[in-house]
Amino acid sequence: MLLMVIVLCVGLVAGAPGKQPKDESLNHYMDLVMDNLQVMLVENGFDPVALPNTSMGFSDEVLGVVWHGEAKLYDGWMRGLASIHRSGNAEFIKNSEDRIRGLLASLSLGEMKGHYVCLAKFMDLGPIADVFIDVKGSDVYFEALLDTHQCKFRAEVLKVTKLGSIDVSIKGLSVLGWIVSSLMEFVMIFISGFIKNIVETVMKDMTDVVLDNIDLSPLGPILGCDPSAAHLVQLH
Repeated sequence: MLLMVIVLCVGLVAGAPGKQPKDESLNHYMDLVMDNLQVMLVENGFDPVALPNTSMGFSDEVLGVVWHGEAKLYDGWMRGLASIHRSGNAEFIKNSEDRIRGLLASLSLGEMKGHYVCLAKFMDLGPIADVFIDVKGSDVYFEALLDTHQCKFRAEVLKVTKLGSIDVSIKGLSVLGWIVSSLMEFVMIFISGFIKNIVETVMKDMTDVVLDNIDLSPLGPILGCDPSAAHLVQLH
């Protein structure tokens, strides 16, 4: 974390005359934040991440009788969440008085791959199939606000703005092949919601932990926060 503070400090101070922070230094800062987030995701078991068990019901009419079946998905995993990275320039958020109040950045997730085991039951038939998942990345918006008393940025928004295409392939359903299209659609919707939830809750909280470990008090005069107030808060 010390390296992160030094890089940001050098970039901000040397970036422009009149103590106006150089925005390029924010790119280095965000890259280091993302590097730490990637490590946290791996160390905390989120890459690969276990996918929740889920199931889908279906039915069909055979000889005038409506039969109901169920496809259970279990032993699922997905790899690739730790591919999150900065994809656009980071920028300061400033108020009407040109004082820094936060920062924003465009982030992206790379390609993600996953797998489920599927047990489908219909009229006492129960083939086990493999479900393969391929997600072509995602766009993520990040925004943090400056806590002027603590001299730290706080993660406010980490939101999936565009989810890449989700390709699903299923092998092994044999006689229940007629449910493939419905099952594929179900998996696409489920995985879409799962990725958004992980990014906007778990990954946001982890990003906040990374930011909380970066004390920017030495940059107080530049960022417009009050290091002395931060020190008093820490004493309490």
